[in-house]
Amino acid sequence: MHDNEKTLDDFIWEDFKSLMNNPLLFNSYIDYFLILVDWIKKHKSDLKYSVYWNRLGPILDVDINDYISKEPEILLNQEPKRMFSLKPDTVDSFVMRLCDTLWDLVKLRSGKDCPRCKDDELNYVVAEVLKTTEKKLILECDTCGRALNIDGTEWSDGVAVIYPANEITVNKYLGAN
Repeated sequence: MHDNEKTLDDFIWEDFKSLMNNPLLFNSYIDYFLILVDWIKKHKSDLKYSVYWNRLGPILDVDINDYISKEPEILLNQEPKRMFSLKPDTVDSFVMRLCDTLWDLVKLRSGKDCPRCKDDELNYVVAEVLKTTEKKLILECDTCGRALNIDGTEWSDGVAVIYPANEITVNKYLGAN
């Protein structure tokens, strides 16, 4: 743990584990997403200082019905063990775990392999460039973080806020070309 990393508070962890008492938690991917998002919003003041908040924050307000992945990479019957059994040491590692889980539930795969990782598929995301507020559909790799333009060239438009893309968004961007 680095000096600037904050230890995860026991109260936050215990409150998070109490979600396991919600009978709807693992009922469906949509319920799982909504319950996690509600819990995160409730504890935003304790979590928003994580270096990963900029990745988690934009996903909290999506309409899950428009974004739920057809093939999430998580198995609901494995989530109790994966998410709730081992307490992360730091707030950053906890927020990263939450972020990865929510993104797994909403990401839209492109069908194209990452040129660097070869065995990982690129996902469609929308990048809002901070300098210009322009929004652009790009491809992103979960494993290495590589970002590419839709034509496969390196994306280099600067710092951006990344949002999930859904089929409507992808069709809008790709249909305009």
